[in-house]
Amino acid sequence: MPLANTFFKNLGLTLSIAMLSNTVHSAAFGIAEQSVLGLGNAFAGGAASAEDASTIWYNPAGMTRIKGHQVVAGLHIITPSFAFNDEDSRTGLGAAIQADGTEDGGRVAFVPNFYYIHSINEGLKLGLGINSPMGMATKYSDQWVGKYQAIESEIITVNVNPSIAWKATGNLSLGLGLNIQYIEATLNNAADFTTICYSLTATTCNALPGSNTNDGFAHIEGDDISFGFNVGLLYQSSEKTRLGLSYRSEIRHELEGRVDFNIPSSVTTAIPSLGVVFSDSHLSSQPDLPASASISIYHQWDQRLALMADMSWVGWSSVPDLTIKFDNPYKTDSIETLELNDNLRLSMGASYSNGGQWTFRTGLAFDEGAAKDSASRSPRFPDNDRYWLSFGASYQLSNKIFIDTGYTHIFVPDTKLKRIGSTGDVVEGTYESAADIFSAQVRWNI
Repeated sequence: MPLANTFFKNLGLTLSIAMLSNTVHSAAFGIAEQSVLGLGNAFAGGAASAEDASTIWYNPAGMTRIKGHQVVAGLHIITPSFAFNDEDSRTGLGAAIQADGTEDGGRVAFVPNFYYIHSINEGLKLGLGINSPMGMATKYSDQWVGKYQAIESEIITVNVNPSIAWKATGNLSLGLGLNIQYIEATLNNAADFTTICYSLTATTCNALPGSNTNDGFAHIEGDDISFGFNVGLLYQSSEKTRLGLSYRSEIRHELEGRVDFNIPSSVTTAIPSLGVVFSDSHLSSQPDLPASASISIYHQWDQRLALMADMSWVGWSSVPDLTIKFDNPYKTDSIETLELNDNLRLSMGASYSNGGQWTFRTGLAFDEGAAKDSASRSPRFPDNDRYWLSFGASYQLSNKIFIDTGYTHIFVPDTKLKRIGSTGDVVEGTYESAADIFSAQVRWNI
């Protein structure tokens, strides 16, 4: 039983760890797409631009630049590709896995945003933002070579962000926000009971290593609501130039959920104790979503051209491990040590107005990956550096209504992955990844 328990500890909740740790430590899971105007500039100048109500997210102090009341509603369509090519994936017994060696785990995601600013007066503003700051969606077939580490992974967050901004002086504005954040995770993967049987009894439960005969299945769901805060500062250093600083706190979630198993009858017949160890159970965990900070500059070159730049930091290294606790008394806590790097995102952009109804935008960005090496990446999301090329356009329909659009292509270098799973299985290969983002929003000055 102790050995079987060890396998559960490392295998059964590897699916939650692979998701809730790799989701959190990968820069890619921090969803940048919170503004269509910002997307057109690759989010350069995010904490200083304050061009619409989405500044609630990027820097609440920027609300003091918005005249009157404003509503912004937007939608981003993210179409990623994670095309895997197998090189030497194998089971914990060293056998080749009899499964598809080429697979694309990318799934289309729809990310909405909503923002509202209410003006008490010119120097005091209230705001409400609703968005999804963290998330991911990958899905492979249940017969690909990495099935023991990932099949389906989905994380959804909804962040409700009431905010206030105050113009302290003619040049300085301050902002403060509360974050009420909901998180929901759904994940699953196959379980290699052939290897588990062999490790316990030196038999493979009448199955050939690498075959699918004794494959089981593990599925986890969990959710939580927790709280954090964000603050910002906006300083008008000259008539044409302003600087922005913003900070978002870490949010510690108290995730509650359950894990469900499907175990082949051949396995429970051969080793009945596995039916006890791999029984359905409630679980809890405390995944942290790390703190972040940004510094931005916005410069109005002339009446038509504006230039902007941004540097953002996310403190992934502040999350050293993830602990999973189980209600099942035969399961000990699972502690996963994480190998995380803080990451930087650097961007620069420009906007050009034709003096009439049209404004055009473009931007470039470098988004640093957080995974240290090929062994710390996960097939749930193969993290790597990303390079952004963005374009956008706005059209003024009337004195009060604007339509904004944006497009980004994300370039990703070939990504090497060599990850060892809980039963000693190895997923080894190369990912060819990319993403396209299509966005549109309506701005309405009430």
